[in-house]
Amino acid sequence: MGWDERQRAMLAEMGFRLPAVRAAGSVAAEEVDAPAEVAAEHPVAPPAVARAPVAMPPLTAPVAAPAPRIAAPAGFAGLDAPALRDAVAGCRACGLCEQRRNAVYGNGALQQADWLIVTDPPDDADDAAGDALTGDAGRLLDRMLLAAGQSRVAGKNGEAPTAFVTPIIKCRPPRGRAPQPAELDACEAVLARQVELLRPRLVLALGLQAARRLTGLAEPLGKLRGHAHSWGGLPVVVTYHPAYLLRSPADKAGAWDDLCLARRTLTSS
Repeated sequence: MGWDERQRAMLAEMGFRLPAVRAAGSVAAEEVDAPAEVAAEHPVAPPAVARAPVAMPPLTAPVAAPAPRIAAPAGFAGLDAPALRDAVAGCRACGLCEQRRNAVYGNGALQQADWLIVTDPPDDADDAAGDALTGDAGRLLDRMLLAAGQSRVAGKNGEAPTAFVTPIIKCRPPRGRAPQPAELDACEAVLARQVELLRPRLVLALGLQAARRLTGLAEPLGKLRGHAHSWGGLPVVVTYHPAYLLRSPADKAGAWDDLCLARRTLTSS
């Protein structure tokens, strides 16, 4: 069979042992050493009746994920965007309120967003500004979105923003530690109401903590990338956080692949 290199690698990963690639007219070592009874039981089909290669699934086939709980409880249900922002600013649902300077609601599209971009928790700059992805990381994100045909700010000709950016939890954990389950649960109600208000078509998860929460999978970021996951009926694509890309610019090519996957996923949904 005429397996290409990608198909051979995928079959090998699945546990199939393929004959070595050989030049025309040569014989692979596995065929020379095969026991006679095996050869008799599995004769080689003549070229005239050889079957066509089996079609392999695409590398970006969707990966099933546990369905999250995203129903907003009574405390946030029914709030419009300004009221929800005010409720987040005064929220005391978990202990993070005791040490924050500012809660971070998010920024971008005011009514409907094609992309909802959910980031890792706020850093110190976001906590000080009370806004999502400020500084160099925010400028890099804006360039990434523009390249993908999205924006969280109005265009030069007055085009409305098409994306909204918000952190997975709205307050910065002390010393930048990972958020605890109770903190994630407390903020999930806010995110649920944001989804109801913005009606996004796709979610882009930036960073490991956001990716794990939205996919429900405790995998490394590298294993969460490259697939379209699902969260509450919305497709989710995972990529690197812009702050990480500033430290590791070699991974920008991979981030571009993720953005291309998000565009394809949106087109096919």
